[in-house]
Amino acid sequence: MKTLAIKEFCDQLQENLKAQIETVTLENPDIISKASKCLIIVGSTISELKQFVYEYRFQGMDEEISFFKEQKPVILSQYFYYDKVFSLKLAEPFNGSDALRVYFHQRLSELQEYVKEHTQFYKYCLSNSTHLDDKYFTRTEKLLSDPDIDAKFSTGYDNILGKILAHQMVKEHLITLLQKLDADVTDTLSSLKWTGTKSALIELIYALQSVDAVNNGKADIKQIADSFEHLFNISLGNYYRQFQEIRLRKNGKTNFLDDMREKLIQRLDDFA
Repeated sequence: MKTLAIKEFCDQLQENLKAQIETVTLENPDIISKASKCLIIVGSTISELKQFVYEYRFQGMDEEISFFKEQKPVILSQYFYYDKVFSLKLAEPFNGSDALRVYFHQRLSELQEYVKEHTQFYKYCLSNSTHLDDKYFTRTEKLLSDPDIDAKFSTGYDNILGKILAHQMVKEHLITLLQKLDADVTDTLSSLKWTGTKSALIELIYALQSVDAVNNGKADIKQIADSFEHLFNISLGNYYRQFQEIRLRKNGKTNFLDDMREKLIQRLDDFA
């Protein structure tokens, strides 16, 4: 049987990984639960990839460079991201928003320090340079002498690039948390009241998250739901369970969205 090319294999892994993470996100609005389960899933994916690489023969230097520069770091970054988010949440201070704000800024500074430690390599990657690819992203050249590096599965720099990519995602996560603190939504009561059904609002929330309409798709369901609860002075309760009930509907899964679309079209026609 013909062996898959490594890029095709990585693409399949990524698709499977994305589907599994989406399922975990739906079932685990709590960030600690979500991150811990995602760590297991991504770790298993990396193990599967490692086994494939051990048995794979690269079809030239270009394919090897592409794997260690473009494919593997993306998968690694997801593991580093969830590991960092998990650690951040566990170590959060309990003594108020001011302490939280200081804590988040300290973590941002730590991310910046890592970039400073690898400034030249960071600049090389950001500039899309290629002249040192054979040294950074093949296993024949060893610029790093780290005994912990698996010489069959890593050049060392693919790990660093994975961490840099992860740190960018963690940075956005921290900035979102800081913005939430700065908005001080808990002290600002909205005058708006949601007068539709809870299931209708949950349809809307999941629809917005499904089309990546909030924070470029990086906001999870809990973040969006919390914001809508504050905005409309409503408690949605177990919105994951209600979402499952929506999925099991026999007479239309998106009743509210369908009705909203119909009413909007009618309103637009009235102004024609």
